[in-house]
Amino acid sequence: MNQNKKLLFFDVDGTLLAGGLPGYLPKSTMEALIKAQENGHYLFVNSGRTYSFLPQVIREFPFDGYLCGCGTEVIFHGETLYHNVIPMHLRRSLKSILHESGVQAVFEGHSSCFFDQEVDPFPPVTFLKDVYLDKTDPDVCRSFDDEELLFDKFGIYVGQNSDKALFLKKLHPYFQLIRLEHQGDYQFGEIVPAHCSKATGIDLLVKHLDCSIDDCFVFGDSANDLAMLQHVTHSIAMGNSVPEVLSIASYVTTPVDREGIPMALKHFRLI
Repeated sequence: MNQNKKLLFFDVDGTLLAGGLPGYLPKSTMEALIKAQENGHYLFVNSGRTYSFLPQVIREFPFDGYLCGCGTEVIFHGETLYHNVIPMHLRRSLKSILHESGVQAVFEGHSSCFFDQEVDPFPPVTFLKDVYLDKTDPDVCRSFDDEELLFDKFGIYVGQNSDKALFLKKLHPYFQLIRLEHQGDYQFGEIVPAHCSKATGIDLLVKHLDCSIDDCFVFGDSANDLAMLQHVTHSIAMGNSVPEVLSIASYVTTPVDREGIPMALKHFRLI
């Protein structure tokens, strides 16, 4: 690989997109990405979102590839290099575990997301479904009872009467909790197969492109970005990042809506 060609990895929410859900791509960010690509660098989305959950504005930009679902799927120039498959018995077992523990979830796959039709949804689940239905084909929102139930990872919602400890105990050892944060009266967490992360996706592409981890520049803002930020030499935290991210990044730029991406790219002389 050309030694001047770098691999740039971007989280989506709070890094590329500003304004919360559904978010928007600032004009200055788009212009900076175009310039970086013109300078010969590879651009990758590295998101906790699965491909089906990526906003249209992200899909429409000509990224070189997508690392989706916290490393559960890796796509380069339209080719799927890796796609983890959760065994069917594990997928089918989750509904009863959720019901027993009073935890709610949204299963996220490449083509569809799956919602539990047998419970009264927590408000953040309803909000998520409404946002999702507004922005994509309604056919991609499916039920836990779907015959295929193909998904890569899932988000959980914990209420006051939920037994989070019981739920996490029953997930061990196949799944891991990589992020937990408060959303009003609820907690939101991300659950990923134990052997997958945003860092494993980077390693796969580094090997595929025959380059070095030192050629990688990683941009993030939240707890699910820690694995990839700690994995590379050049780690960039957005100014709007959570404290854990700010404390470990090699460089802190301004918030996403204050030209954070172009400022960082200029700092590292990538544009």
